[in-house]
Formats: sequence, C-alpha cells, structure tokens
Amino acid sequence: MQKIFRQYSFGNEIKSINPFGHGHINKTYLVVTGHGERFILQRINHDVFKKPKEVMRNIELVTKHIRNQVKNEGKDPSRAALEIIPTINKKTYAIVDDYYWRCYRYVFGARTYEIIEKPELFYEVGKAVGVFQKQLNEFPIGKLHITIPDFHNTPVRFKNFVEATYIDPDNVGLNTFNEVKFVFDRKNIMNVITDMLDKNEIPERVTHNDTKLNNIMIDENTNKAICVIDLDTVMPGSVLYDFGDAIRVGASTAVEDEPDLSRVQLDVSLFELFSRGFLEETHRLLNQKEIDHLVEGARLITLECGMRFLTDYFKGNTYFSISYPKHNLVRARAQFKLVEEIEKNYSKLQNIIKNIINDLE
Repeated sequence: MQKIFRQYSFGNEIKSINPFGHGHINKTYLVVTGHGERFILQRINHDVFKKPKEVMRNIELVTKHIRNQVKNEGKDPSRAALEIIPTINKKTYAIVDDYYWRCYRYVFGARTYEIIEKPELFYEVGKAVGVFQKQLNEFPIGKLHITIPDFHNTPVRFKNFVEATYIDPDNVGLNTFNEVKFVFDRKNIMNVITDMLDKNEIPERVTHNDTKLNNIMIDENTNKAICVIDLDTVMPGSVLYDFGDAIRVGASTAVEDEPDLSRVQLDVSLFELFSRGFLEETHRLLNQKEIDHLVEGARLITLECGMRFLTDYFKGNTYFSISYPKHNLVRARAQFKLVEEIEKNYSKLQNIIKNIINDLE
C-alpha cells in the first residue's frame, strides 16, 4: 500500500485503511488521515474494465460537467457528484505494479442502501436517476468512450446466449429446458430498444448502465438523494435500460438470487414511486417513444440479465462470482420470474406511467 499512498499528497498522513462497501467488482478501501479526512481508494478490476484510462476519462468528464452545471445554478457542487482526488502528478489514476488505482473524496453525512428500508427512498432513487439525465442532457456525448462494447445490447446478449447453449462444457443443459424455452419464446422482443436507437426514434443519451439502489447516495439527515455514484459504466446508451435496471432491482420483492420463486414478485407501489420521482425530473426531456417504452425497458433489461446469468451457467460460471454450482441458474430463474411479473402487470404499469404524465402536464 505504501507505493500507492506515495502517489497522493496525503500519503504520509494515513491513520487507517480498511475494506469498505459491498462491491464485487473493484477492491475498495476507506482511508482515514490523521487530520480526520476520509477518502475512498479503489483498485480497478482489469478483467471487467479492460480500458481503465478510458473509464477514468469518462468519469472525469461527467463529474466535472455535473459540478459545473450545479455551480452555475447557484447551488453547492461539492455533493452533486463524486470528486476525484488527483495524484501528485495531476492524474485521475495511479498505476502501481501494473494495477490502476483511483481515489475519491469521501462524502460525509450520506449513505447508500442495499434494500428499500422505507418506500419513499425509492422515490428519491427515481429522482436521482432523473436528475442525472437532466444534468447530462446537454453533454457532448461524442466525447465519451465505449468502455464495454454492447454492455446493454439485448440482441447481442441473445446471440451470446444461443452460442453458449451449444458450448455447455459441463452438460448442464438437461436442467434448463424450461429456462431456454422461456428465452426463445421472447426472441421477437429482443430488438425493441436497439431498433428504435438505430432508426433514431429514440435518442442516444449519456447513461449510467448500473442504476441499482446501492449506487444512489442518500443524505442521512434529510433522506433526500444526493447523487449517483459508481460511474464505471457511464457510456452512450438508452435511458430505457437505466429506468428498467432500477426497477429490476428496487421494485422486486426478493433478492436477485432468491431460490424460492414464490417470493419473487413485482411491488407495483414501488414501481409507481420510482416512476413518479424519475418522471418529475425527465417528463419534459424524454420523447414520447421513450415514455411509451419505459415498462418495456424494465422487461427487457430483466430478461437480458437473466440471459447473462444463464449464459454464464452454460459457459462454466466464468464471469459472475458464485457461491454454489447452480448459483447462476438460480439467479436466471429469479430474473425470469420477475419478467413474468412485469408481463402480468404490463397494462397496469403502462397506466401508472400515463397517469403520472397526465398529473405532471
């Protein structure tokens, strides 16, 4: 660690360093100095993020844009976005022993949540995801790097899934007939979002691509959302996937690896809370096609995640970390059950969106 600390001006003042958070991708530490300052130190996972310089460039551009916009509005920019701590060489990252490291200033008086402890928190999550879109609406999207090609591209994920069913090195396919059929029964909807993007019916926007509940910072005193964090996957994409991914995780009544499928349901009230918070910030920003397909975004991203879990199961569990041999199969089944829940409530969810829009106009 001393090699890393020497890259930063506070390197000689370290009081303690301890593992921090619940992330599974990057190694994260909380650093405390003798003066009481706190920093978040992370080692970027090169296996997942193969272009760490481009990842950091995207984060630098987006956070600077957000802080400048908030400052121009006469508000405090210090808690509006993550603040990258530069190295002594004025870089956004440090390279130590062939690993890339980065450092953020710790945000005092705020926290993230792993589960929805109070329903109103999900309304705040919706507002945060919506504010993120508003803040970056005028951002020159051409400046962003594609750090993970086809990250949210459902047809490509389907193609990868089909190929994986033929690989199956451990002959697990015998256990997955129903799951494979579930995916193939929905092959005709895989292209809905990508086709609209290709035809310019919906715009490509700056998207977060990982809008889980625990990526939203909430003020501990006011319970209001502060900002969106974990910006590693910020890239050009469709806002429909961002909306959908938040619903997939936050409006489900169960964790994504719940083995008891009877517990996996869609909480329609949470869907409404998130949607209201999100649309309060974005209803004048989104075009009609985007509004009309928000529910479809939730269905497609949930289906896509299930395919990804099942793809990894067929390929020998080489991407997602597992706790037992069938872990990815259990995850896939839970996602597919949630897809069914979205489909069962599809008309009701569409009406919720329409009613919120009518209230806001």
